[in-house]
Amino acid sequence: MEQPHPLGDDGSEPVERWDVRARERRAAPVWMRPMLWAEDALQFAVAAVLVMVAAAVLVHAVTDALGHGRTFATAIPDLINTVLFVVIVLELFGTVVSHFRAGGFQLRPFLIIGIVSGVRHILSVGAQSTFGGRAAEETGGSAFGHTMIEYGVNVGIVVGLVIALVLVSRFHADTSD
Repeated sequence: MEQPHPLGDDGSEPVERWDVRARERRAAPVWMRPMLWAEDALQFAVAAVLVMVAAAVLVHAVTDALGHGRTFATAIPDLINTVLFVVIVLELFGTVVSHFRAGGFQLRPFLIIGIVSGVRHILSVGAQSTFGGRAAEETGGSAFGHTMIEYGVNVGIVVGLVIALVLVSRFHADTSD
């Protein structure tokens, strides 16, 4: 038996996939439909706000990195940290969009957000230690030990989330056949 192509003829997603919310509204009791419309309106508003926040943060980060007489050692790590924050906000936006596309709760985007957040923190700690963001005196001479503990915890979190993502992906693949 041949599986239908997951994409439309023009390479876009099939309309049926985007029709999930409309089918949910039609299947709901009449008295519940206004609540579903309200939920969709709020989801749309949240998506719009997330895009505006991501754009504003990105513009602010770039102008801040290029101006204000900051040194390279402080500007670039802050810019990378902020850009990764924008990626996290856009992943949240993608989660809201997937609500319209596929309906229901989506676990995978939240795992991806956690992974990006953990990697963001690892890079932030690395940039701070590389560019001298932390003085050894800050922690009584034990800055190296503190940094290694932070690395270890964050790497453990990222590895755990990646394993969870793989398991969720495999489980999802097994149940969709």
